[in-house]
Amino acid sequence: MSKKITLLVLITACCWLHAKAQVPAREEPFHKKKVENKYFRLLDVWIKPGDTSLFHIHATPSLFLQFTSTYVCVQEKGKAWAKNKNQEGNASYRSFINDTLVHRVSNCDTVPFHVTDIELLAAYKPNNLIKPLALPVLFDNEKAIAYRITASSLNNTFTGRGPMVAELVAGDQIICYDTINRKSSKIKTGKYLYIEPGSSFYFSSDGNKEINLVLFEIK
Repeated sequence: MSKKITLLVLITACCWLHAKAQVPAREEPFHKKKVENKYFRLLDVWIKPGDTSLFHIHATPSLFLQFTSTYVCVQEKGKAWAKNKNQEGNASYRSFINDTLVHRVSNCDTVPFHVTDIELLAAYKPNNLIKPLALPVLFDNEKAIAYRITASSLNNTFTGRGPMVAELVAGDQIICYDTINRKSSKIKTGKYLYIEPGSSFYFSSDGNKEINLVLFEIK
């Protein structure tokens, strides 16, 4: 009887370890939840050189932004490791509708790896056609629009748009000024700001460095 109990305990422990080793992205220790509302969940991911994440599951439509140019080694579940180069400022979208991803990521570089994963939870106005702003468009799909803002696009006022996330990849500190409430918010390099739907706002900067700000708008 004792052998059967021991075997049962071992099987249970193995199942528990397997479950812990494969978690949703939002529960993976390197994926820090920083913002969550009805529209999205922002996961801020920092991985130091030599560190490796747990196997985790991506199954929610997501917007990604790379903050660093870093070599990472990626292993999809059941496959061999592959080495990829992430490029600072690269923004992308993946639906994960028919291609749920289970993988782990290792920083195989000498510099930190920083990326944000914005999981899209609900649409803003799914039946309305939202036209892009008069800004450089990185992509425009059924879920969101991504824009690139540089110094030439500062001080332009935007009004009555959907939920937005502004993320500063490079450049001096950016100030987002809310023209309705007459309040300002600062965005430091490597940080982000949620802009509520229907807001009226503009971006400004007191610095002289080249600006690379990515603005995501949820449809």
